Amino acid sequence: MPKIGILCDREDEKNAITNAWELLAAREGVGCSFCDVCEESTWRDSACVVLAWGDRQTAFCHAQGLWGREPSLPILYVAHRAEDVFAALRMPFFHTVRSYNLEQDLEAAFRKLGRLRPPAAEKVSFTRNGSPVLLSRREILYLESEHHNIRLHAGKEILAISETLAQCEEKLKGMGFVRTYRSFLVNMYHIRCLERERALLDNGEYLYVSRRRYHEVKLAFENYIRHLDFLQ
Repeated sequence: MPKIGILCDREDEKNAITNAWELLAAREGVGCSFCDVCEESTWRDSACVVLAWGDRQTAFCHAQGLWGREPSLPILYVAHRAEDVFAALRMPFFHTVRSYNLEQDLEAAFRKLGRLRPPAAEKVSFTRNGSPVLLSRREILYLESEHHNIRLHAGKEILAISETLAQCEEKLKGMGFVRTYRSFLVNMYHIRCLERERALLDNGEYLYVSRRRYHEVKLAFENYIRHLDFLQ
């Protein structure tokens, strides 16, 4: 039975979210339970966390704290104003839900959770020392080129790849990767925040974004977010 974490500063909104989610789960024939996100032990095994907070900056701080402990945690952010929706674009929320369209947007989020593919379906093959190596797309943070040597950053590992960066870019085409600089091919899944001259990854690392490529990278990142149904 999936567990849904809820982090909310208003009891009436928390009840509305819980009721809407229960109706969705009942319609889909899926059982679920709920927990307050107050201690790590309560949300560690949650399928996702629904974050609803009146003050946007406080909400984003809560999200940063959760990702700091669990970078891959899916967070559904409940936006109360139109400007909150646009501000959420720079954050790697799994889905943005509008409070004024709660039931419909939660339904979209619910179905999106059900469409998540298992990691085995996301394996990508690279050549290393003449032999193929399979990696989950989600594992890959970025690839970098230095003096014709390609290094693939996957979690805390750095792997030397025999292919060129251009070949890797073609292989990963349509999988959510973007060239932020001639030497960097970055997985947008791991971009926490995009700034004019750098991108912050969810491991705390900053990567350079060239001035010439910034608008292209920004457009690609926004399209990536929309493609993944962050906004409805």
